[in-house]
Amino acid sequence: MSVVALTVTEFSRGLSDFLSQVQYQGQSLDIQRGKRVVARVLPAVATSGFPIDQLDDFLAKGPQLKASERQSMAEDLGAVRTGLLVRNDPWA
Repeated sequence: MSVVALTVTEFSRGLSDFLSQVQYQGQSLDIQRGKRVVARVLPAVATSGFPIDQLDDFLAKGPQLKASERQSMAEDLGAVRTGLLVRNDPWA
Protein backbone atom coordinates (compact mmCIF):
# COMPACT_ATOMS: atom_id res chain seq x y z
CA MET A 1 0.00 0.00 0.00
CA SER A 2 1.24 3.52 -0.73
CA VAL A 3 2.32 6.04 1.84
CA VAL A 4 0.06 9.05 2.38
CA ALA A 5 1.79 12.36 3.15
CA LEU A 6 0.03 14.69 5.59
CA THR A 7 0.91 17.93 7.29
CA VAL A 8 1.00 17.97 11.07
CA THR A 9 -2.15 20.09 11.05
CA GLU A 10 -4.06 17.68 8.77
CA PHE A 11 -2.98 14.74 10.89
CA SER A 12 -3.98 16.36 14.17
CA ARG A 13 -7.39 17.41 12.85
CA GLY A 14 -8.20 13.95 11.51
CA LEU A 15 -6.25 11.84 14.02
CA SER A 16 -8.97 9.28 14.74
CA ASP A 17 -9.80 8.75 11.06
CA PHE A 18 -6.15 8.45 10.07
CA LEU A 19 -5.41 5.96 12.83
CA SER A 20 -8.39 3.91 11.68
CA GLN A 21 -6.93 3.84 8.17
CA VAL A 22 -3.63 2.62 9.59
CA GLN A 23 -5.27 -0.03 11.78
CA TYR A 24 -7.91 -1.41 9.43
CA GLN A 25 -6.54 -0.70 5.95
CA GLY A 26 -2.84 -1.10 6.65
CA GLN A 27 -2.18 2.45 5.43
CA SER A 28 1.17 4.12 6.20
CA LEU A 29 1.34 7.85 6.89
CA ASP A 30 4.21 10.32 6.58
CA ILE A 31 3.69 13.34 8.81
CA GLN A 32 5.37 16.46 7.45
CA ARG A 33 6.35 19.76 8.98
CA GLY A 34 6.97 22.00 6.02
CA LYS A 35 8.52 19.78 3.36
CA ARG A 36 10.34 17.58 5.87
CA VAL A 37 8.95 14.25 7.11
CA VAL A 38 9.12 14.32 10.91
CA ALA A 39 7.23 11.11 11.72
CA ARG A 40 5.93 7.96 10.09
CA VAL A 41 2.86 6.06 11.31
CA LEU A 42 2.84 2.38 10.35
CA PRO A 43 0.52 -0.52 11.16
CA ALA A 44 1.67 -2.36 14.27
CA VAL A 45 3.26 -5.73 13.66
CA ALA A 46 1.66 -8.62 15.51
CA THR A 47 3.96 -9.77 18.27
CA SER A 48 5.18 -13.32 18.50
CA GLY A 49 6.94 -15.17 21.22
CA PHE A 50 6.26 -15.97 24.82
CA PRO A 51 4.42 -13.48 27.07
CA ILE A 52 6.81 -12.39 29.82
CA ASP A 53 4.00 -12.20 32.38
CA GLN A 54 3.65 -16.00 32.12
CA LEU A 55 7.35 -16.76 32.63
CA ASP A 56 7.14 -17.46 36.39
CA ASP A 57 4.32 -19.97 35.87
CA PHE A 58 6.18 -21.62 32.98
CA LEU A 59 9.36 -22.01 35.02
CA ALA A 60 7.49 -23.33 38.07
CA LYS A 61 5.79 -26.04 36.01
CA GLY A 62 8.87 -26.98 34.01
CA PRO A 63 11.56 -29.49 34.89
CA GLN A 64 13.58 -28.63 37.98
CA LEU A 65 17.34 -28.28 37.67
CA LYS A 66 19.78 -30.14 39.87
CA ALA A 67 22.15 -28.09 42.01
CA SER A 68 25.04 -28.64 39.58
CA GLU A 69 22.84 -27.57 36.64
CA ARG A 70 21.76 -24.43 38.49
CA GLN A 71 25.41 -23.59 39.19
CA SER A 72 26.34 -24.12 35.54
CA MET A 73 23.43 -21.95 34.40
CA ALA A 74 24.44 -19.20 36.84
CA GLU A 75 27.99 -19.28 35.44
CA ASP A 76 26.67 -19.11 31.86
CA LEU A 77 24.48 -16.12 32.74
CA GLY A 78 27.44 -14.43 34.39
CA ALA A 79 29.48 -14.91 31.22
CA VAL A 80 26.68 -13.45 29.12
CA ARG A 81 26.38 -10.44 31.42
CA THR A 82 30.13 -9.86 31.30
CA GLY A 83 30.00 -10.04 27.51
CA LEU A 84 27.25 -7.44 27.43
CA LEU A 85 29.21 -5.08 29.64
CA VAL A 86 32.34 -5.40 27.47
CA ARG A 87 30.55 -4.37 24.25
CA ASN A 88 31.19 -0.88 22.99
CA ASP A 89 28.14 1.28 23.58
CA PRO A 90 27.59 3.47 20.48
CA TRP A 91 25.45 5.85 22.57
CA ALA A 92 28.04 6.40 25.27
